[in-house]
Amino acid sequence: MPQRAAATKKMELYSRRREMYRLHIAELQISEIIERLSVKYRVSKRVLWEDWQKRSQWVYDVFDLEPAQAPRST
Repeated sequence: MPQRAAATKKMELYSRRREMYRLHIAELQISEIIERLSVKYRVSKRVLWEDWQKRSQWVYDVFDLEPAQAPRST
């Protein structure tokens, strides 16, 4: 797969994941979120559900965040 196609696919994946998380924060039911995004992004519901189950692995990258760290004791 050419680099440009891989970059485009990654951008779409991150966009989908950001939207999924934002809809969750907006208090939509995960079943409704998966239904919407399945149609919008032409992705199977199973893929979306599995992605949601693994969100702790991708949420920081998708939102360009760093996990919080406990303060160091002196």
